[in-house]
Amino acid sequence: MLQQIRLRIIGIVTTAAILTAAVVHAQQPALFREYEKEYTTYPFSDPNPVPLLTPVYPYFRFDGFTTTPVQQKWKVVELENDYIRLLILPQIGGKIWTAIDKKTNRPFLYDNKVIKFRDIAMRGPWTSGGLEANFGIIGHTPNCATPVDYTVVKQADGSVSCYIGVLELLSRSYWRMEIRLPKDQAAFQTRTFWYNASALDQPYYHWMNAGLPAGNDLEFIYPGTKFLGHDGESSEWPVKDNGKKISWYKENNFGGYKSYHVFGKYAEFSGAYWHDTGEGMVRFGSRDDKAGTKIWIWGLSRQGMIWEKMLTDRDGQYVELQSGRMFNQNSEKSSLTPFKHIGFAPFATDSWSETWYPVSQTGGMVKADASGALNLNRKDGRVVFTYYAVKEISDTIELTEGNSTRYRKAIHLQPSQVFTDSVTINGNAGNLTWKLLNSNFTYDEDPKSDNLSRPVHTPADFNWNTAYGQLVSGTEAMAMKQFDRAEKAFAAALAIDSNYLPALVKYAELAYRSMRYDRALHFARRALAIDTHDGAANYFYALSNAATGNQVDAADGFALATLDPAYRSAAYTELSRLFWKQHAAVKAIVYAAKALEAQPRNIEALQLLVFMQHRAPAAVATSADHSVGTPAQAIETIRLLDPLNHFTAMEAWLQQPNAANRDKLNTVIRNELPAESYLEKAIWYAGLQDTVAALKLLSVSPVNSEVILWQDALTHKKTDPAKADLRFSFPFRPETYALLTRLRNQQDHWKWQYLQALLLQAANRSQEALSLLQATGDTPDFAPLYAYRAALAAQVQPGAPGIPADLQRAFSLDSSWRYRKALIAWYNDNGQPQIALPLAASYAKSHPADYIMGMLYAKTLLLNRQYAASDAVLTKLNIIPFEGATEGREMYREAKLMQAISAIQQKQYRKAAGFISAAKIWPENLGVGKPYDQDIDLRLENWLSYDLSARSGKPDLRYLEAIVAFEPKVDNTVRNFIPSNAAVNEWTRKELQRLAGTSGSTAKAASTLLASAGRDGAAEPHTATGTASPTADSNQRIIDAVGALR
Repeated sequence: MLQQIRLRIIGIVTTAAILTAAVVHAQQPALFREYEKEYTTYPFSDPNPVPLLTPVYPYFRFDGFTTTPVQQKWKVVELENDYIRLLILPQIGGKIWTAIDKKTNRPFLYDNKVIKFRDIAMRGPWTSGGLEANFGIIGHTPNCATPVDYTVVKQADGSVSCYIGVLELLSRSYWRMEIRLPKDQAAFQTRTFWYNASALDQPYYHWMNAGLPAGNDLEFIYPGTKFLGHDGESSEWPVKDNGKKISWYKENNFGGYKSYHVFGKYAEFSGAYWHDTGEGMVRFGSRDDKAGTKIWIWGLSRQGMIWEKMLTDRDGQYVELQSGRMFNQNSEKSSLTPFKHIGFAPFATDSWSETWYPVSQTGGMVKADASGALNLNRKDGRVVFTYYAVKEISDTIELTEGNSTRYRKAIHLQPSQVFTDSVTINGNAGNLTWKLLNSNFTYDEDPKSDNLSRPVHTPADFNWNTAYGQLVSGTEAMAMKQFDRAEKAFAAALAIDSNYLPALVKYAELAYRSMRYDRALHFARRALAIDTHDGAANYFYALSNAATGNQVDAADGFALATLDPAYRSAAYTELSRLFWKQHAAVKAIVYAAKALEAQPRNIEALQLLVFMQHRAPAAVATSADHSVGTPAQAIETIRLLDPLNHFTAMEAWLQQPNAANRDKLNTVIRNELPAESYLEKAIWYAGLQDTVAALKLLSVSPVNSEVILWQDALTHKKTDPAKADLRFSFPFRPETYALLTRLRNQQDHWKWQYLQALLLQAANRSQEALSLLQATGDTPDFAPLYAYRAALAAQVQPGAPGIPADLQRAFSLDSSWRYRKALIAWYNDNGQPQIALPLAASYAKSHPADYIMGMLYAKTLLLNRQYAASDAVLTKLNIIPFEGATEGREMYREAKLMQAISAIQQKQYRKAAGFISAAKIWPENLGVGKPYDQDIDLRLENWLSYDLSARSGKPDLRYLEAIVAFEPKVDNTVRNFIPSNAAVNEWTRKELQRLAGTSGSTAKAASTLLASAGRDGAAEPHTATGTASPTADSNQRIIDAVGALR
């Protein structure tokens, strides 16, 4: 059986080569080399020791960014053949930093000559350039700026592969990507292998992100009829409803940031072409591998172009070509549309591949695949077509018009060679078909060819308040790790129908995730009482029984779960583990084999098989009828799938602990958090009752508090709390929670309470976590505990009396900026800015370059109504922004307008007018660029200008006209309006009514404006996502102050 699985896997691994096989001349094998290269680098720093209260936990953020560069050496893996050269940086997420087309000696991916980290990713640092793989829950992968595991392999076919990957802690899954450069192609492939190593459904998110140089000659070549936004909304492509042909970069000179998930055709490629230089690039992936395509543009106003200097020194602006497994990068609101999330099934494996290559002298593309790209257009009564070959090809071109063959010619092309020809055809456009007869390559000129009829709108009468509607809401929340929201939705579903089986099952799953195993059993049993054969109900019934020690019911549940194909392989895997722990080795091996029969690439089952074969060789012979093969065969199978597999390297060292095997182990674990890699597998071995192996692995792991806890627990020692350094110790595994429970029963200590509270909060048990932290009192001498306890209390019990005391205690233990900031922010948010001011002022004066605290100082001055002083502070700040941040500009505007209001109160109208004019400026030292004028909500500024004119005795209706004319809208999930400015429309309406009741030309003009404004003022769109406008709090304070003038 294992040999058959191996053969199937070999077939999967080599499919691309078999499908594109052609007669080729002998080329030199592709080469690789590793070296260090010095780059001008703007590094990141200052990791946050306070645990995060977001789904990004157990990762931590980095908060330090700089405008001062250093010269830093970075590890480079270079792959090269006769056509392409790739530079890969394994210490920066394994990003392909650039790709060079040797034909033109120019990069076809954005080649950033500097490494300039900025606060953009979920953990903070990210840098533009090249091609990156993203996994996690949303956005850039948690490891996009830090080292990943990697290895380089010379393949038997002459290609060379660099494998990158890491253990992804958010989902306890392992992702790997092979970057493969064939010896005989002007292209490279990325082949992703991703497996869920856990028994639970996990978030499923993946997008590739290729940086490309921006330019007015850049055309995005994305077949489609519509584009989707992050919220699942749709609009027209390639010509938008505003008449702009947005497939051209230069035509995006409107609005803000752009996210176009192009959709609507059965397409398998996307690309870009720079018409001035005659160069382009192509990404190809089969439809089942990559259905999602996206374009990201920072925007062409200064709002977006400011990022050019933020992310590079001299290489210009960039755009992004992205590809994903799903149609869009779906935000929370996308759940209300057809474009929902999916999950990653227990112990499931997924894989896909893409091809990336340059093109030149084609004039663009209309169709591309892994072998080459075609452009075809009509000019002066002739059809001109150009084909760019990626690999050597011998084929015949056929061009037909309707049923008539108009052209046929045999071609033989070498990689990167271009073939161009033309034929006279005067018929109507849309009736041509261009083919390569020996290949599966056909282009149909009909613009409606390959159009999809897939719906893009959810039925308007879909009722979200039904049991099913709430189930969908909860399931979507779980996919985003929003477990609290999921629990509320499932509870709402069961309130509607207490016997709604799918909601009972999901509640059981959620309770199991939160380590409330008795509660999980309660819901699973209720579900089984309705349908005793339900696969999911049996699976979570079994998991919960296994967790509570009821092995009989666990085995029974897993056995029945195998009836459901969705849970079959996972259930067999768990049965294998269960019987091994019962010392029933034969049964355990049999069930591991069955798990592989159900899912041949189940890595967990393969690892169990190797583990058990090494430790119970006699049982293998007894189970020979299942043809499990030898341990060496299973190991080879794993390595074929995952050359970076930690288990095979660990097992080799455990079986033969020599220097060579130790070195091999070091070569597959090179990531940012190696202790987590060792812990993951040591806990795995301990769970299979191999304490010796677990301890050996922990003995070579980097040391942290969790490593020490496990070492002591496995040797039945009491852990000395003094040995446990809690800095950057963020446990997240249920196994560690159980260990801490046992430890606390033996010797309770505040450190164990703190660690267990972190686990409880991550498991959606925030109230219990807070109670546990509160029980530690003020004994701990660890500042992050108090900061975390205060943040958690603010989330669970807003206004809790102990919050300021905790923040003060944290600050007394550690006076660094982070704890000072938290304390100042609390005073500001709770109506005590006068107490915050001296704390902010003293730090800002001694640390003038700290823009984070400088911004907080400016805000504190604003809240203390010291507007001129705040204005002065902001003038001197140089803010390094984060994506979407506008706070510096918001405070600047507030400071100016509040000074204007003060001047009006003092009847200093000219001075007030100056402040209003200044409020319209966008100083870029504040880290924000100016949007297009039509995307700036100036209603409040215009009202103040009108007020000034009225006070001067000459009311200028042009300001009221501008207020009425402003069009609030949401475009591509970004709004152009400030919601609280709706009050200005109401003021305007009332003022126009007053003026209309007077006499003369002013009355007539007011009546006309009043008619266009409507009786109820301008309607604001309901959807108001995005951060392109100032925050409600800042604007509301100004609104309140203006209201007092009236």
